[in-house]
Amino acid sequence: MNIFLIGQGNVGTALSNFLQLSEITYEILEKVPENKDGILFLAVSDSAVKPLLEETLRKDPGLFAVHFSAATHFESDKVFLLHPFSSINKKSELNQILFTLWGEKNPAFEKMLKKTGLKFVYCGKNPDPLYHASAVMSGNFTQFFALKALEILQSSGFSKEVSEKLIRQLVNSSIDNVFRDGINGITGPAARGEKEVLLNEIKVLSERGKEFSELFKAVNQAISESFAEAAKNR
Repeated sequence: MNIFLIGQGNVGTALSNFLQLSEITYEILEKVPENKDGILFLAVSDSAVKPLLEETLRKDPGLFAVHFSAATHFESDKVFLLHPFSSINKKSELNQILFTLWGEKNPAFEKMLKKTGLKFVYCGKNPDPLYHASAVMSGNFTQFFALKALEILQSSGFSKEVSEKLIRQLVNSSIDNVFRDGINGITGPAARGEKEVLLNEIKVLSERGKEFSELFKAVNQAISESFAEAAKNR
């Protein structure tokens, strides 16, 4: 099986490292090959994906083309989206990541892809906006709030080192609790119905900026409503 790779950014470098460690032969290219078969991985920017897919189908219809851009939809039984539901950098260990696979169902292609050692689950023809919204929430929102929490903790007198240890500890333990206990894994004043505590915190945050205090208020309101809904269904 021939494996080709175009792109040496975060995903491309991580994939290259993975293939090397797996002792899988592959070839790094700068342009689409001709008269080849196998798999061509396109680890390029979102804007570059579609032109390269079109070029691949035009020049080499024997290849299966695999891209990583959830923002790109391309209708062809030779094109697949392999989306890493994870934050990727050049040192990411891809053997620890579960990818979602999108495109026309093709058992022959999936058999080829499994030979690379990548872990994936077939999810359908194309991801819908809710799929990407979930990725955005889990991949950006938690991290944004963690950074804001670090900033706030440091502003109240904690060192950067201690702040990072405390926030990392709380974020990791809280995520474990949520996956184990669902909504009941969330703690804090909104979960306990402590309105006075929340009002005081919203007031203090508003002095730092109205926009973030409103966001803080809205998220806590959503938590309170989720607990109320869960209580009804018990």
